Amino acid sequence: MSIPNDELDKIIRRLNDDNKIVAKSFLTWLLEKQADNDDEYLSSDDIQALIHARREFDAGETTSMEDLKRELDI
Repeated sequence: MSIPNDELDKIIRRLNDDNKIVAKSFLTWLLEKQADNDDEYLSSDDIQALIHARREFDAGETTSMEDLKRELDI
């Protein structure tokens, strides 16, 4: 799935300064991880993290991207 750059730009512009720091840190980590693992498959840790995230979402502990977009009106 591809997300248009302007959609990401809108989200980032709406973040407060503290959350922009968190987003920058995460995106930097993600780029490094992507560069390191371009030809690798998901590790068992990655799969476990996805399972954990799904459980948190199902328990209502996290918000979906669609809900977040509606909340931010984007």
